[in-house]
Amino acid sequence: MATYTFNCQLCGEFSVWHQSIKGNKQITTCPTCHAASKRVFKPPIIFQMDQTVKKQIERGMKPQLIKKQHLPSTPIGSKTKTKRPWQV
Repeated sequence: MATYTFNCQLCGEFSVWHQSIKGNKQITTCPTCHAASKRVFKPPIIFQMDQTVKKQIERGMKPQLIKKQHLPSTPIGSKTKTKRPWQV
């Protein structure tokens, strides 16, 4: 189920649960005053996440500088020949 947040000019923000993602989710009617309400886009809630996951997300947003001597010796995407005992 997806939760969408909408903003009514008279009543303020409210959330609506939808079982399907099909259809137009940009405008809906307010459950209180039945006025047309536009959708509000909000960032994902990361303050409730596990700290290790949150740190990985935050670390991934910043570019990391890597020196040439710290790069792997094999090029990315190259296949190394290893023997696999389960394949004959």
